[in-house]
Amino acid sequence: MKLASKINLLFTVIVSCILLGMGIIIYFVSRQRVENEFRQRLESRARSAARLYQVFREDSVSLLRSLDASSPASLFNKNIVIYNNDHIPLYTFRDKDTDDLTPDTTRLMQAKEDGESFYHVGQKEVLLYYFQQEDQLTVLVAAENVIGREYLQNQRNIFFIYFPVALAVTLIAGYLFSKRLVKPVKETIQDVNLITSQNLSHRLYIGNNKDELADLNKTFNDLLNRLEESFNIQKRFIANASHELSTPLTSISSQIEVAMLQERHPEEYRKVLSSVLEDVKGLHQLTRNLLEIAKAGTHGAIQLDKVRLDEVILRTHSEVIRQNPGFRAVLDFPDLPEDENECMVFGNPHLLHIAFKNIIENGCKYSPDKTVNIQFILKGKSAELIFSNKSDVLPDEEIEHIFEPFYRSVNVVTEPGFGLGLTMTKRIIGLHKGTIDVRSGADSGTVVTVVLPTVNK
Repeated sequence: MKLASKINLLFTVIVSCILLGMGIIIYFVSRQRVENEFRQRLESRARSAARLYQVFREDSVSLLRSLDASSPASLFNKNIVIYNNDHIPLYTFRDKDTDDLTPDTTRLMQAKEDGESFYHVGQKEVLLYYFQQEDQLTVLVAAENVIGREYLQNQRNIFFIYFPVALAVTLIAGYLFSKRLVKPVKETIQDVNLITSQNLSHRLYIGNNKDELADLNKTFNDLLNRLEESFNIQKRFIANASHELSTPLTSISSQIEVAMLQERHPEEYRKVLSSVLEDVKGLHQLTRNLLEIAKAGTHGAIQLDKVRLDEVILRTHSEVIRQNPGFRAVLDFPDLPEDENECMVFGNPHLLHIAFKNIIENGCKYSPDKTVNIQFILKGKSAELIFSNKSDVLPDEEIEHIFEPFYRSVNVVTEPGFGLGLTMTKRIIGLHKGTIDVRSGADSGTVVTVVLPTVNK
């Protein structure tokens, strides 16, 4: 069943139940009111008959009969009987075409005990009223509530006509309402069907509405923005990786082909092999970097344990200085806590080592004095690492791209490298639920800030 049909059906059922419930309540309230009003009329007639009988005594029978015979027809097919305390009829009156009505002794006794007794006989409603003053009379008044029955019958007729009409109106209104409600959903489905891997730039229409459907379309558009960005990054990555891989392979094959064109001196072969070896080393390093990026991007493939961040930094610092004698890294650990848990993070020491090594080596490589300052600051629930150097100012548009694979600034294209270090670093920091931020200024130089949550978070 379509969503519009479900909404229409649900809307119709709810409204129909409300209308039916209200109709039933109104009918029963009206019936109770009609019965109460008619009972009050019977009681009023019984009181007046008892008082007249007590006042006029011997003349009351003829007087009452003349009054009952000439009174307006407020009570139809009525019976009026007055009994003494011994249940002997003192006065009897009935309309034409109306049968006598004689209550049994049990009901007369019940009326004497309770003050009154009300019951039905066929179409008639009967009231036995006990009048305690002086003669202690029991008055029977019975009549048909013709007007009340007609009123209730009219209400039933109106309801039976009104309810189907209301149901039909509800169905039509529900259909229009559901169609209007589902229309934006259908438009969204049509827009989504237009989106393919070759058409990721298409976006869903939001409009001026501020409802949940507009929020849903906006969320879809944000998702599409992220997907398009990921696809573009992937395309650039594949293109750059193909280029970077083909360059050394082309160089290797060219050198080997040239060397094989003729017999050469062993020293020339040695030079060719040495050049090929350099290209192979570069190719090996590029392949290794690509594998490290793939590993850093696989969230479920690494094991995270408690790691002392200061120990990882010290080990990375020592390795960078040992492998690069011209580099200099200055450590600044202002406040190391007594509780080692404040230095602990959930992480992979190998991946963290790679991330910090990339930042330190890049900072030293692109700084005029080959120096990086490293600050380690603990802030309770997080640990902050600040790497700063005196490199040239990086424009904001370049800072936005430095974490992309194979991206290299125009100022550093002469330096060796592949442009994969910071890409790998960002993925590793993200894997550890941390953040990395780069700022560059004329006074401060380039500052890289890494924030990682500690085990005390």
